[in-house]
Amino acid sequence: MLQSRLIGISGLVTWLMVGLPALLYHTQAGPSDWRWIAVYLLFGAAFACDQQRARLWWLLAEAALAIALVVLRCSGYEGALLAIVAMQLGGRLERTPGIAWICVQTALLWAANAAVFSTRSAWLLTPPYLGFQLVAFFVFNAMAREVAARAQLVAANAELRAVQHILADGGRMAERLRIAQELHDALGHRLTALSLNLEAALQRTEGPAHASVETAQSLARQLLGDVRDIVAQSRARDGVNLSEALHELVGAVPRPHIHLDVAEGLRIADPERAHILLRCTQEIVTNAARHSGADNLWISIKSDGEAFSIQAHDDGRGSASAGGGFGIQGMRERLEKAGGQVHIATQPGRGFDVTALLPVRSGAG
Repeated sequence: MLQSRLIGISGLVTWLMVGLPALLYHTQAGPSDWRWIAVYLLFGAAFACDQQRARLWWLLAEAALAIALVVLRCSGYEGALLAIVAMQLGGRLERTPGIAWICVQTALLWAANAAVFSTRSAWLLTPPYLGFQLVAFFVFNAMAREVAARAQLVAANAELRAVQHILADGGRMAERLRIAQELHDALGHRLTALSLNLEAALQRTEGPAHASVETAQSLARQLLGDVRDIVAQSRARDGVNLSEALHELVGAVPRPHIHLDVAEGLRIADPERAHILLRCTQEIVTNAARHSGADNLWISIKSDGEAFSIQAHDDGRGSASAGGGFGIQGMRERLEKAGGQVHIATQPGRGFDVTALLPVRSGAG
């Protein structure tokens, strides 16, 4: 992601620029200097860990370590480390809590400068760093908003294409069924009448004519059976291509990485049920991306002839409660209304496990 790379590069450069002057010109190798070096290296380690696994407590640690550097031996540059924290806040918090965070850590910076030097020095050093933090925060906050807006647009476009597949398949299926039903009703009725008339003729004929009428009656019955078989096979072949719609849906999701296991060409006779499965899958993906913070999501969709099943698991942070938000509740209500059910299991640090069942036919248990 471009924003993460920019934060990583600019944060590394800023960290080095803060440390090099102090290490080269101000270090006297005394005990306080070694403590400063240790805390400085800890800040770099916390920043690196946050880049691997973004968590707010890493930012708390970074802010605390930056203030500790000021207290140990202020060189005047440590306030720039708080700008690194502000950059990362821009992509994670809304503007009001983000600005409040910056104000608190700036107040702590002022207090540390006042304790180490003087109140006058604190008033001289702190305001510029407050400005740097606010600029960094608003720049990366604007980038995060733009990235989120683009992601939502891509997701909405993918959703529309997936739903379009279902609607197109449903429309074609409805038209084929209508034609098949018309053929069955029209030809079936006339072939049945023809068979009955041939049966009556068979009773009134003798000799070679009797054999010909008997053959004609047999052919009429066979043709009626063929019409019924064609209609039955048409119904069996019909259905929404759920596999194609699902691949269209998940293909536009950059994170988490989705491992989709669905039978190629899986078709569902009822377009409404196909739409339910699509919406449930979409909600599972949304939950993993927005709330669980997962890097990987595994989804398996299968059918045993009686019910469709969705098995999903992610490697996100999980939750202490399996109740879920409005999206999960909506998925539960949608499934239960169609005769299905959903079970969600989660623990902090263990991700989400979702198991959903949907009967193949309405009214099935």
